[in-house]
Amino acid sequence: MSHSRTRGWRRIAVLAMAPLLALPAPAATAQGVWVTAPSMPTARAGVTGAAADCPEGLRGTCVYSIGGANGGALEAYSPAVGTWATLPRMKTPRFGQATTTAPCPDGVRGDCVYAVGGIFGGGPVQATAEAYSTETNAWLTVRSMPTARANAAAATAPCPEGLGLRGTCVYVFGGTDTVNPTLATVEAYSPATNTWATLTPLKTPRAAHAGTAAPCPGDLGLKGTCVYAIGGGNTTTPDLASVEVYSPLLNAWQYVPDMPTARSDAPGAATAPCPEGMSDGCVYVLGGLNGSTGLTTAEAYSPVANAWVTLPSMPTAHREHGVAAAPCPKNTRTDCVYAYGGLDTAGAQTAVTEAFAIEREEAGPKPKPSPHPTPTPSADDPFEDDGLDVQKKAPRPAS
Repeated sequence: MSHSRTRGWRRIAVLAMAPLLALPAPAATAQGVWVTAPSMPTARAGVTGAAADCPEGLRGTCVYSIGGANGGALEAYSPAVGTWATLPRMKTPRFGQATTTAPCPDGVRGDCVYAVGGIFGGGPVQATAEAYSTETNAWLTVRSMPTARANAAAATAPCPEGLGLRGTCVYVFGGTDTVNPTLATVEAYSPATNTWATLTPLKTPRAAHAGTAAPCPGDLGLKGTCVYAIGGGNTTTPDLASVEVYSPLLNAWQYVPDMPTARSDAPGAATAPCPEGMSDGCVYVLGGLNGSTGLTTAEAYSPVANAWVTLPSMPTAHREHGVAAAPCPKNTRTDCVYAYGGLDTAGAQTAVTEAFAIEREEAGPKPKPSPHPTPTPSADDPFEDDGLDVQKKAPRPAS
């Protein structure tokens, strides 16, 4: 099976057949430090990401690398320990799966990492879903989606009311199947009831897009936690800049401002604290593909400002890669957003793992990373002596 692709929706179709706003001035001065962390054990494309508690043998919050070119692989990186571990493989090999962390199915304690849908080799597009329990270090089979699909996105948010769901839900949206090159279908799974429900569809069909849950944008009159569908591509627009947000309270989608950079093949986004000068949680989107160009571009959306800012670029281009938010390597009091694996600029599978350390003014014991005018570590470098490569660039405001 070939693992190079120029569009997520186009790739799966072939396999199956064989108003931008600038942020206020303080946000435009936000800084960040890029750190090169230990590489994944296995270089691979089509990987997706999640963050959850570490299994026994590791410590703290782990970054999980799921599926991809070798099918069923599961690997976890512990920032507290500074190492990756190889974990039990998925029951069903998958490429182009959707992943998120949510409560385990009823009767299983703790949180699980869910892997839903996907495709592998010449096999069919999957509707199957499974969940990795961080407490038992084992995969559980859960009820299959109503719609088989690959290259969808997933996120975790409160369940909508009135549809037979309860508690916290796994949302799966968009993607592609054996007939449709792109889908607008949205479905939600309730671990508490082990049931799926079909929800209001996306406004724009999309595949190979990113998804996450974050605070709702108040400017749109929304409250609570919302689900974001970001970028991707379809048969009309191969690289989308559009972003839409779903409110579980309303069971409806609305558009928010476009990303500064249109992109597909960015199958993950993450929600983490905003950089200095921005308030509340931010949505981070890293890398992807624009035309034939692999991107190093990193951007963050503030629901409070209802606007995007362009952050320092990644040291390495990533697409078909994993993204997750977790503590920083060897400095777990600082928040990082990780980009790992996928394809590099040359289209080769990579194991490179990089993390954006978010600089913030914080009250209390949690310090922000020290400034780094050059990549050379200094006496104030929070990552000094950790064997980590630190890089920093000036941010560019969205315009």
